[in-house]
Amino acid sequence: MKRELPLEDAAEIERLVRDFEALSLPRANWTHRAHLAVGVHYVRHWGLDGALQRMRERLQAYNLACGDPVGYSETITAAYLASIAAEISSDGRAVSMADQVARLEKRVLTVR
Repeated sequence: MKRELPLEDAAEIERLVRDFEALSLPRANWTHRAHLAVGVHYVRHWGLDGALQRMRERLQAYNLACGDPVGYSETITAAYLASIAAEISSDGRAVSMADQVARLEKRVLTVR
């Protein structure tokens, strides 16, 4: 069963990213919101191209560590990060990572 992490501030998002990259994040915590938070963090720190490269490497390693060696899609990841980058460019840095994650999550839930 999936378990959402709070992700209410930058420190919680940084912790999520560290655990994800260290391959220590429990699979139950790798939710849609966690995915968005890592994407927002990566785009804000490395830009779209750097975020895509980093997400590709880290997500493939994470999936492999969780027993899912074929669960990565370049097309979906690139589109996902491009959407995140567009949101960030419209907001600028004045909006916190946590707020950007919450906004993106609401947009995705509205589309569903």
